[in-house]
Amino acid sequence: MDREAVAGRGGLFRAYFGGREGTVAAAFRNLASSAEASQQVDTHLSLRYSCFDLPPSDGKGSWRFLSPADGIFVVLTDCEYYAVRQEHVVAEGLLEFHLLLEGPVELSLPQERDATATSNVSLIVCQQATGMAYDVVCQPGRYRMASFYVRPALLRDSFGMDVGQSVVRQLLSPGEETVAMTEQKIDPEFLRRLRNLFEIRFTAQRDLPLAAARVIELLVLAVEALHRVGSAEEQSIVFTARELTMFDQARQILANDFSESLTIPRLARRLGTNATKLKSGFRLLYGTTIFAYRNRHRMDRAMELLAKDETSIAVVAYAVGFRHQASFTSAFRAHFGMTPKQARYRLASSNAS
Repeated sequence: MDREAVAGRGGLFRAYFGGREGTVAAAFRNLASSAEASQQVDTHLSLRYSCFDLPPSDGKGSWRFLSPADGIFVVLTDCEYYAVRQEHVVAEGLLEFHLLLEGPVELSLPQERDATATSNVSLIVCQQATGMAYDVVCQPGRYRMASFYVRPALLRDSFGMDVGQSVVRQLLSPGEETVAMTEQKIDPEFLRRLRNLFEIRFTAQRDLPLAAARVIELLVLAVEALHRVGSAEEQSIVFTARELTMFDQARQILANDFSESLTIPRLARRLGTNATKLKSGFRLLYGTTIFAYRNRHRMDRAMELLAKDETSIAVVAYAVGFRHQASFTSAFRAHFGMTPKQARYRLASSNAS
């Protein structure tokens, strides 16, 4: 596969390697014969690892692919995307486990991250009904994400998944034209083991079986997490095709309406849904929270306005939904690592040169 042929597609790994099928399984099959991905194979254990570096025009970083057993597909994303990336997701009968370690909202925060913090890391498990399709969108920025795609029969027979629990039943058998999902925070031990998987460099012969073992361990923990949800008699959240369209409407509103009165409950009522479903669906489809998505667009708009010398900082603050200039300055500094005044000075200096 020619690097120039895949550059600029604006999609994710399915768009690069999925071919006409556009599925995870097809992407892994095509990767095995791709000259554009580095390969590592253990024939004794039937393990295969592939790594694909993003073309320079698309971003920095790589996607890493691992299949530790038949019916388990793992994608480790460690990338910085330069532009919005959108990809079509079709049903293929796999249960999906997603863990986002880092998203673009965290790029410019100055404080150190707590290695044991779980507030922004959660496990999302989902599956769509046969024939159901939807689009996922990633905003520009850096992503570190682990995605496991697993055949349900394997989870039941080898990992002891209790198919009698209501949450598991809904995930394994989503209703016609729906997507079923559940989400919960992960504990520090789960997070530590996930970070250990990302730390494997795949340079030594033993790295491949080590990574396979860690994937199996993480899947065991994920199934246990599902069982804890089921024991609490919680239900999965179900999204219809109409609601998936609604989330795109929410995205458009959040990117353009910066009024202070636009709260999540009000946005949910405006779209005809509830806040819980709106927040969960938004995170599933766009890999970020509603607050983070809106804040990014507010700050980007503020930067555009600051480039205009005649616009005062107070007016800029009000234009992006801040009643008080001090609150705007704090939010701007947290996002860009500089004050609005400093940003205006840098913009003026750059234009002058």
